Amino acid sequence: MSEVKLRKSLTMLDYFMLSLTGMVGSGWLFAALGAAGYMGPAAVLSWIIAGVLFMFMVFSFAELGGLFPFSGALARYNHYSHGILSNYLLAWAYTLGAVTTLSVEAVAIVEYASYYAPQLWNSQSGVLTPLGVAVAVALLLLFFFIQVIGVNIYGWFNRFITAWKLIVPLTTVVLLIALYFHPDYVVGNLPGGFAPYGYEAVFSGMILSGIVWAYQGFRQGLEYAGEGKNPQRDVPLGVLLAIAVTMALYVLLQIAFVGAVNWEAAGVSPGDWKGLANTDWSAHPFVSVAMATGIPVLVGLAYVLLSDAVISPAGTLAVYVGTAGRNLYGMGRMGYIPPVFSRLHRSFQTPWIALLTVTIIAMLFLVPHPEWYAIMSYSVIVTLYGYLMGGLTNHALRRLAPELKRPFNPPAWRIVYPLSFLVASMLIYWSSWPYVNAAVISALIGLPLLLLGPYKEVVKMSKGAAAAFSAAYWALLAVAAASWYLGWLSGLGPIDSFAVYWAAISALQIGAFAYLQAKSRHPDVKAASWLPAYNIALGAVSYFGSLGGYTVVPYPWDYLLWAVLTLFVYYYGVSVAYETPDLKEIKTRGLPEE
Repeated sequence: MSEVKLRKSLTMLDYFMLSLTGMVGSGWLFAALGAAGYMGPAAVLSWIIAGVLFMFMVFSFAELGGLFPFSGALARYNHYSHGILSNYLLAWAYTLGAVTTLSVEAVAIVEYASYYAPQLWNSQSGVLTPLGVAVAVALLLLFFFIQVIGVNIYGWFNRFITAWKLIVPLTTVVLLIALYFHPDYVVGNLPGGFAPYGYEAVFSGMILSGIVWAYQGFRQGLEYAGEGKNPQRDVPLGVLLAIAVTMALYVLLQIAFVGAVNWEAAGVSPGDWKGLANTDWSAHPFVSVAMATGIPVLVGLAYVLLSDAVISPAGTLAVYVGTAGRNLYGMGRMGYIPPVFSRLHRSFQTPWIALLTVTIIAMLFLVPHPEWYAIMSYSVIVTLYGYLMGGLTNHALRRLAPELKRPFNPPAWRIVYPLSFLVASMLIYWSSWPYVNAAVISALIGLPLLLLGPYKEVVKMSKGAAAAFSAAYWALLAVAAASWYLGWLSGLGPIDSFAVYWAAISALQIGAFAYLQAKSRHPDVKAASWLPAYNIALGAVSYFGSLGGYTVVPYPWDYLLWAVLTLFVYYYGVSVAYETPDLKEIKTRGLPEE
């Protein structure tokens, strides 16, 4: 019986549209007002800065997409330079981000639909009603079936969705600027000026406003690399073009929104951007701004936007069902988790078990707090954690395998690679201490899952030893996390309570790695040692920095301190990389068939 293989049908246009539709989802519907609420008119700068920062990461991932054109690739890149342990921990965090994205987009669709069906949304508590949750679950199931049918059908579906998602935002920009636009608002001729909350907010507000959320969808083309006709050429070109177009679109949308606010209709004092963000406009920003003008054409546009509020997130949701499923597929292909997750449907040639698994997990994330900003903020930070692999992996591969064919070669790679790592790291830092803490805890939770799978044999652990280690590890992590989140240490004061808590988290990581190293003497452990170093330093600087719980190092010195420490960890991470068995096989035999 012949092995089932992935269908090769996607073109550069498909990769461009996959990445574009990943970036133009619910973010454009919410982030313009969210960003203005944090930064005022200076939000325009934040979109530009964030877009440029993401370009550095795109360069790294575009090269990796050409080197390793595999589906589920972002769960696999670091495997070739740092081994299973490092790659798994990054892939675990990245997968959490991909899965929670499904929940975010489903919530966005239902929240906007509540304009027509108010029974879907509890406006007092700001969450979906049980009926709203049920509708979100139905949407997740719908796009699961679309993905299972196959990427060939999905490619045509996505072309239609992406065309719509370009036309509507561009029409919004043109009509708002042409019919109801105040240039004075954009340049800051309102109380508070151009940057009413300081220029620090241009950086610190990127995460919580939804700006980074919007941009991080660039990776979608990479996830389908194993299903392209000529992926080594088409993936890099498609992804880079998509982020350039998206950056221009979001800058124009922010300018149009800022310049079209009718302050009197909003019931807010002119220039009070935070106040505006706390009105009922936050539920549907562009609909509200268009309605408030009273101009018939723009009122008509508002109704189009209400339909787009379903279509845009739906397109992104459809992409991410495939993305999250292909992450699990990739981890199964690499032997991290049971091989059942890499099983393909014999008729449709798609990873149906992995797709079903992530769909079910996404449903579970709807239960505790079904609200856009809550799930979005968590999703962004864990995804960024996974993005650390880009520059680090590329730099290590330049040292370990310079002879590999690189269809895309970024200019000045000695600068681009460290900057890629630094960008991801700074974005993580700017999310503030509460989210940093959540990201580190989330990454740590996944370690025992690896040891309970086939990898236990690699590190010379019996089934009983792996189970005992996992139970002890999870118990200690749970106690440490509970001591912080439940306030058990609060009586010690802000400094001592953190010192005790972070010492426990640090000791757990160091102890776990020391045990694995003593048990196996495997090069994977040393190659992954940069991660505990990164986590420990990140938490300490985040807590005591300007965005933490107890500021000792003020802005901008905390930014500088973290940038320096990030580069130290980066070059250490490059130095501990090694020629893994799979990299050696690729160097001698070429790329495996997907």
